[in-house]
Amino acid sequence: MPPAPGAPAMFAFLDPVLVHVHDLLALLDPWLPPALVVVAVTLVVRLVLHPLNRGTARGTARRRELQPRLAELRERHRHDQRAMQQAMMDLHREEGVSPLPGCLPILVQIPVLAMIYRLFTAPQIAGEENLLLGHTFLGVPLSEHLTSAGAGHLWVFLSLMGLTLVVAAVAARQMRRHLAQDRELTTRLDPGARDRLTDTQRAVQDSMEQMTRVLPLMSFFTVAAVAVLPLAAGVYLVTSSVWGLLERASLRRISVPSSAGAT
Repeated sequence: MPPAPGAPAMFAFLDPVLVHVHDLLALLDPWLPPALVVVAVTLVVRLVLHPLNRGTARGTARRRELQPRLAELRERHRHDQRAMQQAMMDLHREEGVSPLPGCLPILVQIPVLAMIYRLFTAPQIAGEENLLLGHTFLGVPLSEHLTSAGAGHLWVFLSLMGLTLVVAAVAARQMRRHLAQDRELTTRLDPGARDRLTDTQRAVQDSMEQMTRVLPLMSFFTVAAVAVLPLAAGVYLVTSSVWGLLERASLRRISVPSSAGAT
């Protein structure tokens, strides 16, 4: 069901760009339905982001290669925490490696999802009638939400949520396995690392460990998002989730040696 004319103008600041996207989709409609455009846009976005994700995987591998040298620095400066931190930062800078993984690929997708949300919920785009609201996917308007879906449309949302749940479960299992492998490799490369930590540092490490145990559960947030967002956004999220699952499995071969069982 299209939103009422008085619906909130969420993400209206994107309209100067979206009006051109809207016109392009309307032009392509006879040959490429908007639902397929959403899938295509998702694949293009993930393909564009792939070099960044690949770089992140390489960075993970490089950080792991530095572990023995970092262990030496920890041992050398174990009585001077400030000198230790500075030496470790200098080493990362000299090797051209960031000490933290990048989050840019995730941040880039936020405005894309916002644009899709706006395109398929706003009655008007930059003052022009939104012609995309009537388009459907499997007979269900792309602007429709689960909460407003009729009995005949529920199966589409439930099927999409079911697929998302399966992908999220596999992704969570994959992430738990990868985290366990990472802990094993870190311990193998620097067995005495924990013994050199102060009580405060051990407490921080334990807290981080607890956070990583919860991290795999974040995969299931996509299921909730599909349940509350319009169908078009759900199609984007499901497509992106499937890509991400396959991409992580592929890039794992870069970030972890094959002898460690990178799958």
